[in-house]
Amino acid sequence: FSIGIELEGTETQNYTPAQYACLNRVIDALLNAYPRLSRQRMTGHSDIAPRRKTDPGETFDWTQIIP
Repeated sequence: FSIGIELEGTETQNYTPAQYACLNRVIDALLNAYPRLSRQRMTGHSDIAPRRKTDPGETFDWTQIIP
């Protein structure tokens, strides 16, 4: 299964601290609801469909959500 989360913007724009904070709250809620999920297994849209999708893009800071 998969769960998709979209952030407002484009892959060429920097994501804001508020977006990362909100994203972490959503992820925490999902981890609480589905304990078999883990942050280490999260991937970007570009990893699933590399020829069709480019998001979240090079400006996405994965260290903000995966310690």
